[in-house]
Amino acid sequence: MKPSATIIGGSMAGLFAATALSKNGWKISIHERVPIPLSGRGAGIATYDELADLVFKATNNNDVLGTTAKLRVSLDNDGNINGSYNYPQVYTSWQYLFSILREQISDENYYMGEDCIKIEQNNHEAIAYFENGKKKSSDLIIIANGIKSDLRSYVDKSAHPQYAEYVGWRGVVNEEEISNKSLETLSNYFIIVLPHNQQIACYPIAGEGENPFEIGKRRINWIWYKPIPTKLLKELLLGKSGQQYEDGIPPNEIRQEVISDLFKEAENNLPPQLVELVKSTQQPLIQPIFDLQSMKMHNGRVVTIGDAAFTARPHVGMGVTKAAMDAFKLSEYLGDNFNLDKLSKWEQLRLKESQFIVNRSRKLGNYLSLPKENENLIMPNIQNVLKDTAISLYDIEDYQ
Repeated sequence: MKPSATIIGGSMAGLFAATALSKNGWKISIHERVPIPLSGRGAGIATYDELADLVFKATNNNDVLGTTAKLRVSLDNDGNINGSYNYPQVYTSWQYLFSILREQISDENYYMGEDCIKIEQNNHEAIAYFENGKKKSSDLIIIANGIKSDLRSYVDKSAHPQYAEYVGWRGVVNEEEISNKSLETLSNYFIIVLPHNQQIACYPIAGEGENPFEIGKRRINWIWYKPIPTKLLKELLLGKSGQQYEDGIPPNEIRQEVISDLFKEAENNLPPQLVELVKSTQQPLIQPIFDLQSMKMHNGRVVTIGDAAFTARPHVGMGVTKAAMDAFKLSEYLGDNFNLDKLSKWEQLRLKESQFIVNRSRKLGNYLSLPKENENLIMPNIQNVLKDTAISLYDIEDYQ
């Protein structure tokens, strides 16, 4: 009889787990809480060699994943390049990558609008219970429903998200909406700029129509990190409807005066190309930055992967890559049958690697937690930032 896995969460981690285990003969089902197709609102993803390899394993799709920027550069206040690091990298969009992974899973194995509320297990099976009254028995339950997972406690009761005391403003703009002068810079490089106690990065990603990788039809993705202490986060997340949000806010609820303040700050602190980019964004997003680290990734027949287990700050761009590696290593260790001893060995490997990624991203972002008037604030060297935010695990033999 084929081994079976119930996967809770239908985003990247869940899709990678489903495709990886399916290739080993596992019977899988994915259960996504959201009742409508998922959307990443155009968010950009930095890819690495290991991610490209795993996408190919998952899809047998050897097509180009995204756009390539051969250089990482920094800009001065006038928009001139004042630093560079040679690191060719492919950048794609969340939606594009999600779509090619989703195509690998039949609709009969992908259930939307199913919220798992309880998990039980015994020596023979694990059982997922859903809010709609459904229950699902399988050999293995994979919790892949992100940093906000209520189910993580079935594996590790001690792991909780920690707010990093800063947020990332995000946006995407079609290249055709940007002036040719600014596009000369924005369309060719991965760019990082360091305003005092802040950081902004941008890069080209796939467009949404035909020929999505053609210059002029792509989009520019940006993220601007700004310190917001906990005591001020509540005010930032007060919606225009008057509703108070806790750890994120729907884009259409962001108050206009908050966006106006962002645009004014851009004019005062950013190079002209980035001022145009930010102000051309129709609907900026606010992403409070959290990180999460677990001491355990499996408990019997239940495992956590992706952001449900470890969430790294975005500075190293390893979130999707880490989720993919969690999934494929799980498949590699288990093979075509369920084995608790192999799960423990998988856990040891993934804990070590995931902890390295979280620590690396935390180190790179710690200065953003400090207000600009803090006497301990030391801005990083831009050349080091260009280099240290480029991380491929293939190049690292021992995770320090």
